[in-house]
Amino acid sequence: MRNEDLIAVGRMVRHWRERVDPEDLPGFTARYGRRRGRGLTQEDVGQLTGFSARWYSNLERGVPTPFSDEFLDCVSRVLRLTEDERLTLYTYTVGRTPPPGPQMDTTIIGPALAQFVLMQPYPCYISGPEWDVHIHNKAAAQQWRWMPHGDNVMLWALTRQEARLQLVDWETTWARPMAAQLHLAMRDDPNNTRLREVVDEVRKDDVARRIYDESLAKVHPDGSRRRVYLPHHHDKEFEVIFLCFSPMRDPRYRMMAVVPADECDNERFAVPVPGLVPTAN
Repeated sequence: MRNEDLIAVGRMVRHWRERVDPEDLPGFTARYGRRRGRGLTQEDVGQLTGFSARWYSNLERGVPTPFSDEFLDCVSRVLRLTEDERLTLYTYTVGRTPPPGPQMDTTIIGPALAQFVLMQPYPCYISGPEWDVHIHNKAAAQQWRWMPHGDNVMLWALTRQEARLQLVDWETTWARPMAAQLHLAMRDDPNNTRLREVVDEVRKDDVARRIYDESLAKVHPDGSRRRVYLPHHHDKEFEVIFLCFSPMRDPRYRMMAVVPADECDNERFAVPVPGLVPTAN
C-alpha cells in the first residue's frame, strides 16, 4: 500500500476511536473506571481487541504492517464501524475488500420461526449446531453489541476480550459451562467440519484452550442464572435467566431468550431496563 493511503486511513481510525463512548462498551466502566467525555485510548483498543497497543498504534501511525483479517475485524467491532467504514479500513490497509459481513440465514428455521424471534420483547436469537447465529432481534443487538457485527456465540464468549468484560464471573459462570457444551458437541459430532473450525479457533486462545481441555459435560443452559453488564449502566450488574428452546423439526438448533431475573423473582413486571426492554420492530 502507498504510504499516503496508510497515513490517511490512520487519521480516520483515530477519529473513529475518539468518537466511541466508553459507556457503550458493557463492563468497561467496571474494569477501567469512568471517563470524562467520549473516546478510547490506544491502550483501551489494544485491551479490547486482544492485540497489543503498539500493534494498533501502527494502524493509526500509518506504519506498513501485515494486518490480518482477524485484527481488522476486531478493530471494526470494537470501534463500531459501519460496513462502509469497514470497507474503507480494508481497502486502505490491505488493498482489498473485506470478507462478506454477517447475513441472517433463515432458510433452515423458516419464516414463521424467524418472525417469532423478531417479535419477542426480550433479547432472543437462534443459533445452529455450531453456534453460528442465524437470526436475532433488536433487543439482542442492544444487549449483545457484537451480534450485529456477526460472530459465533462460542467464539465470542470464549475468546473475545469484550466478552470477558461484559460477562460477570466470566470463567466460572460462563466460560466453563459453555466450553463443556462445546466439548460435548464435538464428541457427539466429530465429523462436523464447521464445529471443528470453531473448536480449533477456541483452542488458539491460551486461556480458552485451558478451559476447554478441562471442561466437563454439560447438556444445556436452560434456566441458568448469570450476571452481565449492560451498555450505559456503568458498573451495575444485572442478573438474567436464559431460556433455551429447540424446534422439533431439528433439535440441534437453539432459540435463546434472555429475561431479567428480578421480574421472575417478584412475579411482576419490573421497570424496563434498556437492553432487556421490549422494543418495537
